[in-house]
Amino acid sequence: VDLLYNGAIGTYVTAPPHEHQAVGDRAHDRVRVDAAEVRAKMISEGGNLGFTQKARLELARKGVLLNTDAIDNSGGVDMSDHEVNLKILMSILLKAKALKDVEARNKLLAEMTDEVADLCLADNDAQALAITLDVMRSKAALDEHLDRIDALVEAQFLSPEVDSIPSRESLRKEGADRGLPRPLLSVLLGETKRFLFEAVLPTSFPDSPEGASLLASYFPQRLQKEYATHFKAHPLKREIVGTVAVNHIVNTAGIAFVARAMKAGGKDVGAVFAAFYRVANAEGAVKARAAIHAEAKDAASRHAALLAFETTLAAKVLKAL
Repeated sequence: VDLLYNGAIGTYVTAPPHEHQAVGDRAHDRVRVDAAEVRAKMISEGGNLGFTQKARLELARKGVLLNTDAIDNSGGVDMSDHEVNLKILMSILLKAKALKDVEARNKLLAEMTDEVADLCLADNDAQALAITLDVMRSKAALDEHLDRIDALVEAQFLSPEVDSIPSRESLRKEGADRGLPRPLLSVLLGETKRFLFEAVLPTSFPDSPEGASLLASYFPQRLQKEYATHFKAHPLKREIVGTVAVNHIVNTAGIAFVARAMKAGGKDVGAVFAAFYRVANAEGAVKARAAIHAEAKDAASRHAALLAFETTLAAKVLKAL
């Protein structure tokens, strides 16, 4: 089949040996299969833990296109974050009398449904694209990406055993021709974002002018036009700025960029983030990326053009530090 979509509850695919006891899903022991038995070109995980990570890596070695359940399911988490942060803002607007009453609040929330959904879909489109570009980056700069694995393990954001990370030697051998596997890059993407979020929050970046513009961009256009003056009262404004910045920078520049920039410029995470946005804004990066998406004739040409643009942009950021 072209696509195997997994949903609901249960772990159905493992790599040998099956290790039923380790999976801890006795209800599905009799229907669990080997990764070698899966004959699909692509896999999408709509359920949680449908595949073990070892199975995902085995399928990736066979040439199957797949991420992880955390990536394929991230839309729901994204929507929940938006919902919580919007409702907190609605409370602020009600207390400030910017909204008349709860009925007006409910009406406004309902009117923004489609735009919030679009924001979440855009986030997740960008995240899937980021993995594709990092496959290409890791093929060209394999050791740099292997160093990021070691750094995240040392910082205790990754566990070779829990995260089923192959040995460096194995990854170097397999990655020389095709880059790191998507399931591994999916894990690295999430943990890199978590690491950078914790690192940028104590810096001055969330309170900077660049941070203020990112705070506004998180909310629907309707709120930006009518209630932007109230955004600064949001109790989670710094966390929102950190999340938006980390997502955007990692999704466009790749998982290895910030560490490379910090090493090259001798600056902290906040300074790298600020430099990135100064350069990106000066170069018209948003319009440039949109033009590439609009003009590319197929996925391969789009990916190549985006990678070339992001590589050039990253080099300019390094010079600006």
